[in-house]
Amino acid sequence: MMIKSRLSLLAATAATALLLAACGSKSEKEVASGTYTDPETGETADYKVTSSGDGEDGNVSIKTADGEMNFGGGGANAKLPAGFTPYPGAKMTGGMSATNKDGESGMASFEAKGQAADVIAHFRKQAEAAGMKVTSEIKAGDTMMLSAEKGEGGKQGVQVTATQEGGTVTGAITYGTGG
Repeated sequence: MMIKSRLSLLAATAATALLLAACGSKSEKEVASGTYTDPETGETADYKVTSSGDGEDGNVSIKTADGEMNFGGGGANAKLPAGFTPYPGAKMTGGMSATNKDGESGMASFEAKGQAADVIAHFRKQAEAAGMKVTSEIKAGDTMMLSAEKGEGGKQGVQVTATQEGGTVTGAITYGTGG
């Protein structure tokens, strides 16, 4: 589940700081733009950072010629891979997604009333229906984890974490659709 280097740590670090500054904005606005140099390759590229929304629904978007990264709070930022739906009654609480020529990757967080085992079973069924093979299932204390992949090399797959907190389950779905 890789995000091309131009959209990785440097951009995410800058955007995290900008997300805090974006609180209170009501519509999309440009926060920063310019040119940067990739420290590994020496190549330069243009970027543009925009923010929208406010509070928990705030969003930051970074666009380059290679792709786009979006992240923030609220259900609008909690994208799931094709063929997957939230656990019934779940509240999607935030996430991030990145797209480039090699595919898409992302993470969506959620909370739901219910049992962690039921949440994991819900996503296992969807992964198998998408042609993925479950590669691991782990239970550690109140947390359950599931990994499923399609094809070789782990570039297409999902990982689901579900933690039981009383009658509520909190968790996240991480995915990659790269080829």
